[in-house]
Amino acid sequence: MKKIIIIAKKEFLDLLRDKRTLVRMILIPLLVFPVIINLVTMVQSSAAEKEAAKEVNVGYVLNGQSSDMIDNLAMIPNYNFYEFSDSTVLQDEILGDSVTVGLHFASNFDNDYSAGKTPELALFYEGVNQEDLSKVKYLLTMQDSLYTDMRMKSIDKDYGFIEPFSIVNRDIGDDNELIAKYAGGMLPYFFLAFCFMGCMIPAIDMFAGEKERGTIETLLTTPVKRLQIVFGKMIVITTFGLLSASLALLGLYFSLNFMGGEDELMKTIKGMLSPGLIGTLYILLVPLAIFFAGIMIPVSVYSRSFKEAQSILTPLNILVVLPAIFGFLPGVELDYTTAFIPILNVVLACKSLIGGHPDMILIGITFFSLIILAGLSVFISVKQFGKEGNVLR
Repeated sequence: MKKIIIIAKKEFLDLLRDKRTLVRMILIPLLVFPVIINLVTMVQSSAAEKEAAKEVNVGYVLNGQSSDMIDNLAMIPNYNFYEFSDSTVLQDEILGDSVTVGLHFASNFDNDYSAGKTPELALFYEGVNQEDLSKVKYLLTMQDSLYTDMRMKSIDKDYGFIEPFSIVNRDIGDDNELIAKYAGGMLPYFFLAFCFMGCMIPAIDMFAGEKERGTIETLLTTPVKRLQIVFGKMIVITTFGLLSASLALLGLYFSLNFMGGEDELMKTIKGMLSPGLIGTLYILLVPLAIFFAGIMIPVSVYSRSFKEAQSILTPLNILVVLPAIFGFLPGVELDYTTAFIPILNVVLACKSLIGGHPDMILIGITFFSLIILAGLSVFISVKQFGKEGNVLR
């Protein structure tokens, strides 16, 4: 054990001397969440301000009817109304983007309204202008309510007279459960991605990098068994993977508390970061980080250079991305099958914890399946490092 610790200390010192390693594995994970959340907040705020200040150009064809409704709507700021002679000209103007939404009154609009009937008002628009269409529909809904109230008052009735019953929406579900269902997989996904990236650079540097520097032969001449060398290096790789994930968590915590705003989504995400969730995530991340190290070491041992190892391992990010994407899908839950699928099982376990209905038996199966995978990956790493053809390739 003493020799393993010596190897680990040596590798820690070598990596900490490399400024590029410190930037990639410490500074980037620490800053990525503050930068992302700050950018999202700025973009949302800017988009909301632009949307609120944006003027909507609306064309209309009265078709011989009165302009009372248009006069009422024109009083609302940020809406410009333009009259056209017929619907053909109006449609041409919409296609030419002079106006985005058009109103066409039926020829009997006023008579039908006076007779208590339901007159027709046609809306012309292009599908790409859904935002402007929604705004105009909102105005017409308010106008519809105003006209309905006027009709009810004319017959001395309340609006409720024409409502057969009233529906009251009362959501008794938990916000955490809803977010866990649709977006709960995103939280562990980020930590998994940073854990994978945090493992990759040290794994490449400690084997393929030492080949390039010519120090691997020197290390093999020391009175240390190859098993001890692999274990010592794996401790460092795993530690840097967990460190990268931890710094990402720290960056997320800082972002949510100082930059994230006070809307309901941010508050709910803050509530998701409970000590129990974080503790369980780390329990699952440790064997997963060992598994990551175990699949990277054989590749790095086999590679002739740092660049060759990097070119092979970088596409392996799909190992993290693809299972995590499946974890986002609705209907994919932690069960006795998915509990054995690495990465996916961690995402689903965290989703169940966030949702507040975890099955501890399935989470236990997830943990032990990761332990088995980690042990298998360590065994393969030791075997590959034990082959002279790979080490001296």
